[in-house]
Amino acid sequence: MAYRFALMYLVWLGVLFGVFYWDLSPLAHAPNAFLQEGLLSVLDAGLRSGQVQGADIWINPHYKLIIGKACDGAIPVLMYLASILAYPTHWKRKMLWGVAGSVGLLLVNVARIFIVTWSVMEGGRGAFPLSHDVLGNALLMITGLGMFYGFARVPRTQIRT
Repeated sequence: MAYRFALMYLVWLGVLFGVFYWDLSPLAHAPNAFLQEGLLSVLDAGLRSGQVQGADIWINPHYKLIIGKACDGAIPVLMYLASILAYPTHWKRKMLWGVAGSVGLLLVNVARIFIVTWSVMEGGRGAFPLSHDVLGNALLMITGLGMFYGFARVPRTQIRT
């Protein structure tokens, strides 16, 4: 069963990234643009006026953070969805946990970007690697794994499917 799950996870990962993330996919641009614009709108509402300009968050006149395609939260969501789709259970359950986990991961991603922005504003450029590469990504990874653990471990009888 674990072998089948691992194989199906890789298949779903390829399908989801091929359709929704690969630059040559005609279906990839709209969801990524939607996620990036939504993230930037939330950040603009939560940061100082004028700090968000286009896809940039200005820390000071000489330094900015660039919110690119990889910052929009799509990667952890697609990885999470691949694990949900590969897991052997009913589709209704997959839909419920897929939506809940995706929303949870996107909210955590917004918090991650706020944390990175705050830490760089307070600690300077040197704070970026720790806040982004270590803490921010660990936060997303722990959230995704926690959601999948809940999905895999919560008995099916506790959720009406």
